[in-house]
Amino acid sequence: MSGLNTSLSIAMRALQADQGALDATNNNIANANTPGYSRQVAVFTEAAPDQEGPILTGNGVDFQGLQSIRDELLNLQIAQQTSQQSSADTQSATLQQIETVFSNTGSDIASSLSAFYSSLSRLSANPASTAARQGVLSAAQTLATSFNSTAAGLANATTGLNTTIDENVLQVNQLTSQIAQLDQQLAQMKAAGTDGGSVQDQHDQLVLKLSKLTGITVTRDSGGESITTANGSPLVVDGKSFALQTTTGTDGNQHVLDSNGTDITASLQGGSIGGAIQVRDHDITGLVSQLNTLASQFATAINAAQASGFDQSGKAGQALFSFTPANAAATIAVTTTDPTLVAASSDGTAGSNGNVANLLAVQNSTIVSGQTPSNAYASMVFQVGNLSSEATAKSSALGLSLTQLTNLQGSVSGVNIDEESTNLIRFQTAYEAAARVISTVQQLGSVILNMGSGGGF
Repeated sequence: MSGLNTSLSIAMRALQADQGALDATNNNIANANTPGYSRQVAVFTEAAPDQEGPILTGNGVDFQGLQSIRDELLNLQIAQQTSQQSSADTQSATLQQIETVFSNTGSDIASSLSAFYSSLSRLSANPASTAARQGVLSAAQTLATSFNSTAAGLANATTGLNTTIDENVLQVNQLTSQIAQLDQQLAQMKAAGTDGGSVQDQHDQLVLKLSKLTGITVTRDSGGESITTANGSPLVVDGKSFALQTTTGTDGNQHVLDSNGTDITASLQGGSIGGAIQVRDHDITGLVSQLNTLASQFATAINAAQASGFDQSGKAGQALFSFTPANAAATIAVTTTDPTLVAASSDGTAGSNGNVANLLAVQNSTIVSGQTPSNAYASMVFQVGNLSSEATAKSSALGLSLTQLTNLQGSVSGVNIDEESTNLIRFQTAYEAAARVISTVQQLGSVILNMGSGGGF
């Protein structure tokens, strides 16, 4: 009977092991299309044999449980690439929006500058014409409006980015709180010697979502897992989350603070937060500065030309434009609606057009960082287009790289239906064989019992 008991024990172990493998296979097939799912495999080990004298007798198989197949290094690479692409996507989307501000043909600054110069040419031909004078004022007003609109477009883009940063920081805090809870569960599972399985899959998906929002660094040691921002500010450490904050800075923009209240805005990179900060604090800030310089230098030059001539009443020319130096493009405005105040005369006589040449000379004057006003604006338009195309190209390149990494991850952790179908048949056959052994042992046991009973009589 001891031999039959051993056989029965071995068959029962095999039955349990094959049942576990069938469960894993079934679960894999069911989750073949589940995002973030890592396929599971049954872990078998040979049971310790029994020894009687010089004879070793095998005890079958031990079912250790299920193990998820994942490549942690590959997951980290995907998170890093995801963070970079999210940053590039945010930059590309915002810069494309800004492109429309600079390329609104007909009402853009380039068209308005051209129309203003044309109005001065018409005035030169007929300096006593009220209509020609009014045309100069109308063109000047259109030009001022174009500056105002362009500045407003950049301001609106900045406001949108501030909103993005606020919303994304809230999402970061939600995700880190969820990740910390899962870290606690995983630590308990690890202590119990069980595989995290689906909990680890949920954790990895949340980390991937977090990487879309901001650049992160993930480290693991015997004490657990730590997630920090690019500058090292803690987000999740040993099952505890650390919330970020936002506050309005002296520049009017939203700044990001770590859990200790330290401003980490300038050091945040990657993700949609990093991309938003890059465009807002570098690209837009640079464009606003250039636009203000163009508006102030142009207005100053026109006002100086006005001052060198005389209006229709023979009085010294007054400033045609007003502006606030610190915010010239947004505040530039025409100072008058009186066409007689256009200083076309160079000698004070009503029919003189001598000073129009001074006004027109601004067109070809290199007053804006060594460039004419039109060329300076054209440079800005080129700069915006170049920034936008670079961000788009970077996003596309990162997308291709991310696709390759994702495909590689799929080959490691993904479910192959053909392979699982083969496993299903293999483990089913093994299960049936183990069941047959049990049935056979039970039959033999009955025979032995019957033989013993018959022998008693």
